[in-house]
Amino acid sequence: MSFFGKIKETFHRWKQHPVGKVLLNKYFIVGFIFLVWICFFDTNNIGEFIRTRRTLRSQRRQIEFYKQEISQMERKLDQLQSQRDTLEKFAREEYYYQQDGEDVYVIK
Repeated sequence: MSFFGKIKETFHRWKQHPVGKVLLNKYFIVGFIFLVWICFFDTNNIGEFIRTRRTLRSQRRQIEFYKQEISQMERKLDQLQSQRDTLEKFAREEYYYQQDGEDVYVIK
């Protein structure tokens, strides 16, 4: 028996098996090729989907971080606007302000 005859015989045996009937169905084959194309070769493939989700997750974390930073800054601003002692302390620490007759030494 020739090589192609053996392949043909094997194909017919597979076609008789219930699983082979499904796997060798032309609609299943076309559908499988379509799924492979969509999952791996399309512009919106699985890798792109995963990268996009990772970026989105990172950006959501950044949003939460900046919301917390904004709330902390608002609390500091409220303290600076409401208490004179806090404003003076902030000016001395951040901008090295001094009163008349004082010497300020900056140590780094």
